[in-house]
Amino acid sequence: MATLSVVIKEELSLNGEEYGNINTAEYTVNEVYSRVVTLPGTAEATVLLFNSSVAAGSLKNTELMYLRITNLSATLAVVLRIADAAQEYFVHLEPNSSYLLSEDKLDADATGSAETVSLAQITNIKAKSGGGGSAQIEIFAAS
Repeated sequence: MATLSVVIKEELSLNGEEYGNINTAEYTVNEVYSRVVTLPGTAEATVLLFNSSVAAGSLKNTELMYLRITNLSATLAVVLRIADAAQEYFVHLEPNSSYLLSEDKLDADATGSAETVSLAQITNIKAKSGGGGSAQIEIFAAS
């Protein structure tokens, strides 16, 4: 086992005032997955799978402690599709921005009405480069 330490730090100076915070979280982990993926133009690509057993290119269900997906492009946006067996949601990542998860569950609702939250296992994450070019993303996961 190892300890993953994640530090998020914001610094801002605006009109002579200083703003910012530092937040630190620690996770006890046994495995790490790290990869840089070049997305193929405007085609959507599966970049991460979740599986009930150990499998190549997959994270084991219910064991995710930390996931970061970073858009490494300085000019192109990236769209993430995060899905389970029955529902999905999308995340738009501007250039040089990141998306974080600390659990491999989701609940999505398109009705707009109040709903009982029912989290389900994420099955896959897909990504698509915006703007017609090839963007790179970095995936870092610990479980």
